[in-house]
Amino acid sequence: MDKAQSGIYAEPNLHGLTLFCHVMSDDVESLRRKLSRFPAIIQDLDARFSEAMLTGFVGIGAEYWDILYPHKRPLHLQAFPELSDADREAPRHPFDLVLHIRCDRFDANYLAGRTIMEWFGYDIEVAEQIRSFRYLDGRDLLGFIDAPDNPRGMRKREASLINAADDTAFVDGSYLFVQKIRYDLRRWDYLGPEKQEQIMGREKVSGERLPEAMIDGVTHAAKAKLMDKNEQPIPLLRQNMPWGDLREQGLLGMYFSHAPKSVVEWLKARYYADEQGQYDPILDYSQAVLNSSFFVPSTRFLLENRELPVNQEDGSTD
Repeated sequence: MDKAQSGIYAEPNLHGLTLFCHVMSDDVESLRRKLSRFPAIIQDLDARFSEAMLTGFVGIGAEYWDILYPHKRPLHLQAFPELSDADREAPRHPFDLVLHIRCDRFDANYLAGRTIMEWFGYDIEVAEQIRSFRYLDGRDLLGFIDAPDNPRGMRKREASLINAADDTAFVDGSYLFVQKIRYDLRRWDYLGPEKQEQIMGREKVSGERLPEAMIDGVTHAAKAKLMDKNEQPIPLLRQNMPWGDLREQGLLGMYFSHAPKSVVEWLKARYYADEQGQYDPILDYSQAVLNSSFFVPSTRFLLENRELPVNQEDGSTD
């Protein structure tokens, strides 16, 4: 039976550690075997720190997938789209792997990170490291409740995980888009609560949508709603967490879905101005400084593909 990696649809935690990595070794056989052990290592760490609710996942970069698993590829796996319109842009940053760990204890998160890095050894190099955290009662650093329309309960699995109707070879895997977003909090704070609510389209305390009669112009809530142009639901689970220190700060946006084309259209609807010249107004106060896409396979896929037949190592077939 397929089983999703624990960090995909886990409940929110207090601390997060995300490592964007490049593979430094040509020994893909060894790397596949090490990747197959990743979910078990996370499970062992979770048992050791049971009160910390430790979860995690490993994702393989869209550009690196064919090197690691040349015999089969997720149907809709693609590089992060190049988004650029006027002064709004999200340049692509390809990485080979993403390793993510999350739990309710900072020390356990740190130890888990060290354990994982020791396991991979010199096979990988960390290109970007992001420590994230839960802020207040699940808000982002702009002061608003983050992703208030996120799916809940079993709908998390339905939105994020591939089922047999999507792709039989990758059941319980998930497509992942990641954005490291930097906020301009000085400009944002200067606006004041009323103007901020107008931009967000929501009440700051409750997160409820503002009545249409109170809205002047386009809002983030309207441009980032989880409905496509045909008013059909977009299957998208956001597992975002704030990051930063007193010099710079922002949001680590992680978007999981079993239908990545819908997520790409959702991103484009926010970045590209429509016929009325309207785009997501929150982009005037933020900048996406890292943008990458991955596939997070099921634990079964990692185990069953830890060793490939010799004739498939170079991508050839019988």
